[in-house]
Amino acid sequence: MQFNPQPWVIWVLSLFVFSAVGQRAFDAVVSLSGDKTEFLALPLTVLIPALAFLFLATRKDMSSAEGVLMQIGTMIQLLLIIALPGFALYLALGFPVVFLVIELFETRAPTIFRSWIKVRVIA
Repeated sequence: MQFNPQPWVIWVLSLFVFSAVGQRAFDAVVSLSGDKTEFLALPLTVLIPALAFLFLATRKDMSSAEGVLMQIGTMIQLLLIIALPGFALYLALGFPVVFLVIELFETRAPTIFRSWIKVRVIA
C-alpha cells in the first residue's frame, strides 16, 4: 500500500514557502544599497532550503503513513527555516525533534486523534 500527502497540504505549504522566499528575496534586493551580507547569504539561507522543500514536495508513494507524516513535518520545518532567518540554525538543529514528535504521535497519541489527523492529511 502506498501513502501520499493530501494535495491541499502540499499546495498550502508550497504557497507559504513561495511567499516566504519572495519576501526574503525582496528584503535582500532592497538591502543591496547598504550591507550586502543579506544578499550574499540568500543562496544558503533561502534557496537551498527551498530546493529541499521542492524535493520533498515532489516525493510520492511513501511505503508508510509515518513516512508521509515525517515528510510533512520536515516540509513545515523547512518553511520555518526560510521564514524565520534569526532562528534558522536552531530550527535546522531541531530536525530530530520533528522525527521524535512523529514517533511519539504514532506510539502515544490516542487512536481516535491519530486516525482523525491521518484521514485529513494522508491520501
